[in-house]
Amino acid sequence: MFNYESVIIENVDNADIYKCLKTLLTTPQGTVPFDRNFGINTELLDEPLNYAKGKIIAEYYSKIKKFEPRVKIKEIVFVNDYDKIIPKVVIENV
Repeated sequence: MFNYESVIIENVDNADIYKCLKTLLTTPQGTVPFDRNFGINTELLDEPLNYAKGKIIAEYYSKIKKFEPRVKIKEIVFVNDYDKIIPKVVIENV
C-alpha cells in the first residue's frame, strides 16, 4: 500500500521550497478551491503496484514542473516501510 502522505523529500536547502513541495505532494488533487489541478491524483493509488509506481512518478514530474519550477527532480525511488511503500523524491535546484 502506498503512503503518499509520508513522502520523503531530499536535497532541499530552502525551507520555503521544502514546504511548498511537501504541500504539493501530500495534497489530494481536487481539494484546493480555485485550483482543482493542484495536488496529486490519489485515485491511481488503488491500481496494481507496478502500474501505480509508474503513474506516481509521472504525476510527480508533471506537478513539480508546473507548480514548483525552482527545482527539478533528480531521482524518485520507493522505500519499503513494513507494509507501506513510501515515495522518496531527490531534488536538484535549478
